[in-house]
Amino acid sequence: MKSPQNTIFTLGQETDVASLFELLRRTYPAHDASETQLERHYLDSFDWRLYRNNRVCGWDMPGGNGRKKGAGVFFIRDRSTHDSICEYPASRIPRFSKDITHRACRRLLDEILGIRALMTVATIAVKSRHFNILNREKKTVAVLRAENHTLTGRVDPIFLTGRLIVSPIRGYRKIFTQVRQYIAEQLQLPVAQVSLLDELLTAMGRVPDPGIPVYAGKFDSSLNTREAVRILLRHLFQVMQANEPGLRDAIDTEFLHDYRVAVRRTRSLLSQIRDIFPAQQLEYFKHELFWLGQVSGPMRDLDVYLLKFDAYRQALPEAMQKHIVPFHAFLERHWKIEHARLCRAFDSKRYQKLIKEWRVLLDNDNASAQRAGSQPAVSPETANAGKPVRQIAGSRILKLYRRILREGEAITPESHDGDLHELRKTCKKFRYLIEFFHGFYPENNVRNLLKILKQLQDMLGDFQDLCVQTAQLCGFAEQMQQEGSADAKTIMAMGVLVEKLNARKAVVRTELEHRFQTFAQPDNKAAFMNTFSLHNQPESRTVR
Repeated sequence: MKSPQNTIFTLGQETDVASLFELLRRTYPAHDASETQLERHYLDSFDWRLYRNNRVCGWDMPGGNGRKKGAGVFFIRDRSTHDSICEYPASRIPRFSKDITHRACRRLLDEILGIRALMTVATIAVKSRHFNILNREKKTVAVLRAENHTLTGRVDPIFLTGRLIVSPIRGYRKIFTQVRQYIAEQLQLPVAQVSLLDELLTAMGRVPDPGIPVYAGKFDSSLNTREAVRILLRHLFQVMQANEPGLRDAIDTEFLHDYRVAVRRTRSLLSQIRDIFPAQQLEYFKHELFWLGQVSGPMRDLDVYLLKFDAYRQALPEAMQKHIVPFHAFLERHWKIEHARLCRAFDSKRYQKLIKEWRVLLDNDNASAQRAGSQPAVSPETANAGKPVRQIAGSRILKLYRRILREGEAITPESHDGDLHELRKTCKKFRYLIEFFHGFYPENNVRNLLKILKQLQDMLGDFQDLCVQTAQLCGFAEQMQQEGSADAKTIMAMGVLVEKLNARKAVVRTELEHRFQTFAQPDNKAAFMNTFSLHNQPESRTVR
């Protein structure tokens, strides 16, 4: 039988907790515990992963009334029931799941957060008073806790609805049910309909999302190409802008990753959907976006090596693992240098000009082409601007698919590694276009075909990563020698690591041939061609 869960009642502003407990005492033997005060930090990731998984995470720090602050408590609760899932003593707020010593909490957060950091989303002051229901043997059979909450950090504090939390004790289900029923029927307290966190966010005027509109990828079939592309570019620009503060503050590695992906998708869109903007204007943005990718690349590379460091260490013989530790210090030192360099680039006049000019392009409604069917653009540079996006995008998707087949079929065991990298880039451009314009095609077909494409992309990505890592690790080892930050044992350990990566690279290279054959088998070819042929597109989709 499932154990009973907490029941949470709301307390009105006029409710006197002392009188409430006195009424309970007349019916049930009880022990009225002293009041406690604490400061609660509600935590979540930038993209609200815990909230979206119906979890509330926080850190309570005891204090108030001149009491000396003690060790805090880190907790994870069910957002709907307020039931505790796990908690453990913690003297500070953990930043990542790997920083959590409690095994169950760490495992749960690993599954939900991945490599995202915890951030404080709200802070409140909590005053609580405990009331324990006792049986004849003076054993606690149910626990009541009355709480008052104040949103702090403001000139005028916000007082939230008080709560009475009734918690069961294992083995005393019957008395818990009786107490809960007495409070509802005799004391006539209403059951809370929303979680405390939801009430708090409403009071703050905050919505639990990172402020990035969800891109639906569905357009009206008559929308012209330039306006459709501008809609996509606006979305990608919003992603860049939303991630820049977290990137600057170095909260976690995903901010830079998501920023760079948005830049890369922007560049791909500008290069693949052609002849919609004047050439001179387009060339400026393509050049500056390429610079942005370059200036942010070194920091991202170092992020990747730091994330992979534990795996690198584990790949070495146990006796060698300690010798690679100086490499971690080297990575951290150079990461700080590259982070400072990237922040300077963001503060530069060049970057500010790019952002300003980009906003003008995206916000200039006069740049919109007419609806499809109107008079076409005169200039060859913008010949596709007024054409239906369904036509232009569909044609480009098919061309990229045929290019993937040509490039993949041309690869032999003697082909240069760079040929595989070109195939990977073509696959990436192909996937981006499908994701941009998937609304023109049957949803189930697209989902299945993207899975097939992703299997090939993942292996191509693994191979390219191994190519880059083997080369860069050798370069890092040489740089560490020049800086005097590595002895012979460290250099030897890094050499062994390069050998292992090269061996893995050879295995992946062999497996890639089979993976491409699977991707290009006749059934899959037919599925791709049938799905993305223009005559199979639905007649209409709606912009969202």
